[in-house]
Amino acid sequence: MGEAKQKREKLKIQYLNELDEWSFDPSDWERQMVKEILDLPTVKVTRYPKDVLEWMRMPPRQCHANARFMEENASPSDRIKQVAGWWILEGNLVLHSVINQAGQYACVTPLLYDDNQTFEFIPDPEIKWRNDGDYRTAFRGGQEIGKGLRINPEASLKRISHIRAKLDAGLDIYEAMRL
Repeated sequence: MGEAKQKREKLKIQYLNELDEWSFDPSDWERQMVKEILDLPTVKVTRYPKDVLEWMRMPPRQCHANARFMEENASPSDRIKQVAGWWILEGNLVLHSVINQAGQYACVTPLLYDDNQTFEFIPDPEIKWRNDGDYRTAFRGGQEIGKGLRINPEASLKRISHIRAKLDAGLDIYEAMRL
């Protein structure tokens, strides 16, 4: 198998695993959390430029660790704080962390497939972190969050089923990721 085909297969497996993480049963807790979160104020976040993130060696898909690293390694005069909250993306509230530096919100995590430099973010002071060694887990309302919450769980599950069917029928992974 060629290198490009191996890369596509690896990406497909990762994408299917991510779809699995969003395929949990709807619950009253999720609906209540979504309602509460959507009532919170939003802020505009600017992502650090791609070349700066590469220079900083910030890994993709590690937003909580990246923001925590920035806070822990900043000088007191930098006034950098990790802020956990929600990135509204494709009908989901994605658990995400950014930094607040002197009142300006910035994302220090590179994206793999999108160059969107600004986005709306909902800071959430109700998110609590529990440490278990080097691993941190986010909780809200006493329940573990996971990847995030779905604004419309039924529609999200239907979309996931549609994407899976397209992939099973042979659709290219890059095309499936745009659905």
